[in-house]
Amino acid sequence: MWLWGGCMSKIGANKRDKIKEEILRFLYDEYPAFHFTNKISYELARNNEFVLGLMKEMVKNELVSFMKDKGGRGERVKWKLKEEVYQKYKELV
Repeated sequence: MWLWGGCMSKIGANKRDKIKEEILRFLYDEYPAFHFTNKISYELARNNEFVLGLMKEMVKNELVSFMKDKGGRGERVKWKLKEEVYQKYKELV
């Protein structure tokens, strides 16, 4: 009998880029608001840890900015599209 081992399949670079585009589109539509990772994950129907990894990549690429929010749940991160990226994206749309 085969049981699900809980391992996830690896997502290719093209698919990761498409998901990043979806994240950028969500942040563009919601600009200038900051959003928690779980809100972005919920909107894209993706795992929180997966989205967090993509967000960190986009910070390195200078596409998004973040702020730390200290509340009742401890320290959490909120994300927002950078102003320069918003303006460039706005020109394209």
